[in-house]
Amino acid sequence: MSQMQNIDHDRLYTDLQYRYDYVAGFIGFTKEDQDLIHKSGSVVAGLVPTIVDAVYDKLFNYDITWSHFAEDQDGLNTAATHDVGKVTMGSEVITFRKTMLTKYLKKLVSSEWNLSYLKYLDWVGHIHTTTPLKKSSINVEYIHINALMGYVAAVVVGALQKCTEWDDDTRDSIVNAYNKFFWVQNDLFSRYYVKERVLTDKEKDAVKREKEEQANAVRKELRSESTLNAVVGIAAGLVLGAVGSKYLR
Repeated sequence: MSQMQNIDHDRLYTDLQYRYDYVAGFIGFTKEDQDLIHKSGSVVAGLVPTIVDAVYDKLFNYDITWSHFAEDQDGLNTAATHDVGKVTMGSEVITFRKTMLTKYLKKLVSSEWNLSYLKYLDWVGHIHTTTPLKKSSINVEYIHINALMGYVAAVVVGALQKCTEWDDDTRDSIVNAYNKFFWVQNDLFSRYYVKERVLTDKEKDAVKREKEEQANAVRKELRSESTLNAVVGIAAGLVLGAVGSKYLR
């Protein structure tokens, strides 16, 4: 039996790295899992366009999830329609959101696991909630976030299980690594919905500064990407989508 660890309760709610270390350690999400996810990158790249389309087809099935795309979007300068009936699969806002999900999946299989990437994962959770630090007012209730995370995990894992590029043991290990990752990401969503502790004013100021830094960093990254990269990405997506479709049939 291993020795009991001492966990600082308050730091779980004020220190992102500390919170991640605790949750990842509890789940058993290790450096080996991170390496396995990176190892899957060459295969997952071909699945990304089909996965993204599957996710947005699912969101389109329900008016309550699709309605969020009629609201202002952080990072998108186009005025919101505020009319869900006017948001189609070809709308600019859907193209924008699909691009964001594509980047998310590509970062997952390529980014170095450091504090910078952890802050990005935390931003993904934070941006979906109502907060004065955002330019948009979008607030996706947790019931929809939880359902979506479950669906994304099911689609990704389902596609990986059909891959023939690895032996059975490697494929099982990769699938297990993704399963654990999605629970880590889900925690970085839930921390903004589940109010388990009231922060002091000093802690609130520290968190506010951190969120402003995160938001500014992500916006800077979005602005730095050229139109050429976007065109290349669309072209590549058309090619890779054909590859990914065989795994998601």
